[in-house]
Amino acid sequence: MIEYEELRADIDRYLMERFKYRKSLVSLTIDNVITTRRNSRIDLYLRIRKVESLFPPYCLIIARLGFSKERIGHGTHFLRFLTGVALKYGFRYIGIECANTKSGAFAKKLGFNSIDCENYSIIVDNLISYFSME
Repeated sequence: MIEYEELRADIDRYLMERFKYRKSLVSLTIDNVITTRRNSRIDLYLRIRKVESLFPPYCLIIARLGFSKERIGHGTHFLRFLTGVALKYGFRYIGIECANTKSGAFAKKLGFNSIDCENYSIIVDNLISYFSME
């Protein structure tokens, strides 16, 4: 668990700066899930996986990501940030789990590949390429 405490702190700092929170929002569970405590503006549930499952190994999996204000760039900004975090900590993939219609369209727009029509993954280097062309 201590292995991912730095990762948790980076995500916490990002969310605090981006959304102007004064107190910590993010916690790390015993089974390596980063989650935000209940609040009105952000809902995040991020699985940290190094072993292969439905998703490839060394994958940061977004199980839930929501913002109170939609379609103003928070998701894209977070994905750009998460790409840097993935590089920093040696993760090769980013995944989106159980995507609904909106998040599935978002994943396709960014170049994610469908695993089974509701789960998506992308190689971090491909996201870097996508963001460098923006």
